[in-house]
Amino acid sequence: MATDGVKRCAGCKNLINNGKVLICSKCKVNYEIECVNIGLEQFNEMNNKNSWKCPDCCSKQPKVGNTNTPVRQTSSYTSSCQISELSPELSGVTTRKKLNKPQGTKISGDSCGPVTESRLREIIKEEISVSINALVTSKLNAINEQMTSFVDSLSFINVQYEEIKTMMEEKTATIDQLRKDNEHLKSSMRELNNKLNIVEMHMRESNVEINGIPEHKSENLVNTVLQLGKVVSHQLSTEDVQCVTRVAKLNKNNDRPRSVVVKLRSARQRDELLAAVVNFNKANVGDKLSSHHLGIGGAKKPVFVSEHLTPTNKSLHAAARIKAKQMNYRFTWVRNGRVYVRRDEFSQAMLIKNEECLKLIN
Repeated sequence: MATDGVKRCAGCKNLINNGKVLICSKCKVNYEIECVNIGLEQFNEMNNKNSWKCPDCCSKQPKVGNTNTPVRQTSSYTSSCQISELSPELSGVTTRKKLNKPQGTKISGDSCGPVTESRLREIIKEEISVSINALVTSKLNAINEQMTSFVDSLSFINVQYEEIKTMMEEKTATIDQLRKDNEHLKSSMRELNNKLNIVEMHMRESNVEINGIPEHKSENLVNTVLQLGKVVSHQLSTEDVQCVTRVAKLNKNNDRPRSVVVKLRSARQRDELLAAVVNFNKANVGDKLSSHHLGIGGAKKPVFVSEHLTPTNKSLHAAARIKAKQMNYRFTWVRNGRVYVRRDEFSQAMLIKNEECLKLIN
C-alpha cells in the first residue's frame, strides 16, 4: 500500500500520532497497535518488530485455519470514518470503533466525517448554552449571597427598631408623666405665689409709700411725715408713725430718689391719710403736693403718696395702667392692695387679679 509520505493506519485510516506503530516486514504497511489487538506492554516487550507481518499478509499464507485472525476480510467497510476509496489489499481489514469525542473538543479537518453547517450550529449552541448557564449560575449565587446578607441586615435592623420602639414608648410615658407633674407644679406655684402675695398685702395694710422726696444726708424722715400730715390737714403724732425708712430701687439706673415707706399704727390711719392727700390735690389743682410743702429746699419736686404695694401688685398696676391707656380707660386705681380699672364714670369697676385679667380690658 502506498503511504504518500504520510503515516496512516491501514486498519482505521487515521493519522498515527502516538508513535506506537508496527510496520509489516512484507508489504511495508503501517498499523496502530490497537488495530492489531496488541497491548502497550506487549508492544514494548516485542523483540522481532522488524520481522512482524500484518494480519493480511499472514492470512495469505496457507494455514490449517484462520478463525483467530485479529483482522478478518469483509465484503464491505462500514466504519463511520470510511474514506471514499479503499485500496484492494486493505479492503478486508476489520477496523476498531473510535470513541466519541467529548463535547467541547475542537473539530479539525482530520477528524471523523465532514463538518456540516447544522452540526456547527449545534456545537455553537451547546457552547453558548454552557457558557450562559455557568454565567447565570455564578450571578445567581452572587445574588443569593447578597439576598442572604440583606435578610440578615434587615433582621438586625428589625431587632434594633423594636428596641428603639420600646424605648420610645417608655420615654413617651415618662415625658407625659413629667408634663403632668410640671403642670401640677405650675399650679401649685401659682397658688403659693397668690398666698404669699396675700400675706405680704396683709403685712403692708398699714403702710404708705411716698415717692419724690429728695434725699439728704441729714434728713429726718419722721419730721417729714409729720409735716406731710400737717399740710394735708391730717394730724399725726410720733406714736402714729411706727416706722419710716427708704427702700432700695428696683432699677438702680433710675435717677429718681428712693421711695419712703411709712408704717402707721393702723390701716384706718393709712386710709385717712390717703384720703386727705387726694382732697388736698383736688383743692389745689395748680399747686399739688410737692417738696416745697414739706419744707425741703431746692428745686420743686412733685410728691406722690400711695399704698405700699407688693412687687407683684406693683407690676400688675403698671401693666394695667398701660393697657387702660391703650384702650381709652379713664380710671385706674388701687384700693386695699387691689388694682381696679373703669372706662368712665358710668361704667362698672373691674378688678384686675392677674395678667390674664388684662385681656378683659378691650
